Amino acid sequence: GVPVATSSLMQVPWVQATLPPGRRVGVLTICRATLTPRHLECVGAPADTPLEGTEDGREFFRVLIKAEKRDLDVAAAREDILEAGRCLVRAHADVGAIVLECTNMPPYAAALQGALGLPVYDIYSMIQWFHAGLRPRAFDV
Repeated sequence: GVPVATSSLMQVPWVQATLPPGRRVGVLTICRATLTPRHLECVGAPADTPLEGTEDGREFFRVLIKAEKRDLDVAAAREDILEAGRCLVRAHADVGAIVLECTNMPPYAAALQGALGLPVYDIYSMIQWFHAGLRPRAFDV
């Protein structure tokens, strides 16, 4: 069967098309183990797409996946996302843009972009793009 792939992951080929030669898209996910090569294949992303997860962090994974507590410390979760992003670009110097696979990550996209200086895409930016096609801005022309 075909695994369920998040809509965010569909952006990998689109974003890749915007990058110069020698640069590629990296993906941040909540857990590397749950994002399989089959997921990448189903959305047309390269099998060797660089991946990094938040499972080694202190907060984001522990609250959202392990449900160790009910309240999320937003500052600690932001640090988990930033550290995962730093790990991703340290391990893969050719990453030129990042796609946030997890739909809980968009609130941290601006902080990640600011910390890494790379474009960051997520489900929110994808919906904005899609909506812009449905309701184009009217210019006074």
